[in-house]
Amino acid sequence: MTKYRSIQQLLDQVAGPLARAGVCLCEDWQTQEEAVGFASALTEGLSAYVYTYGQAAGCYGINLEFPEPDGPPLLPVPTSAEHLSLASVVQMLLEHFDVPVMALA
Repeated sequence: MTKYRSIQQLLDQVAGPLARAGVCLCEDWQTQEEAVGFASALTEGLSAYVYTYGQAAGCYGINLEFPEPDGPPLLPVPTSAEHLSLASVVQMLLEHFDVPVMALA
């Protein structure tokens, strides 16, 4: 899997914690050098993808997907953002997939 350096930096930070939380890389995004997708193996429909195309240098875009609600439809909320820092994208991914974050020493 060949990825742009910025996407590889993201993977280096989140791959371990996400994998331990049952989140895997989506095969749909394997051939995209400027993007990577993640999906929960535990919750159908819970996924995200991160991309760098169309972003300023050092910035990322993210799109979050949620499972369909069991009851009435929810009010629309923003599910995507652009021009984010690496730290912001890492935090959003960990929160989206409900990954416990340990305080850094």
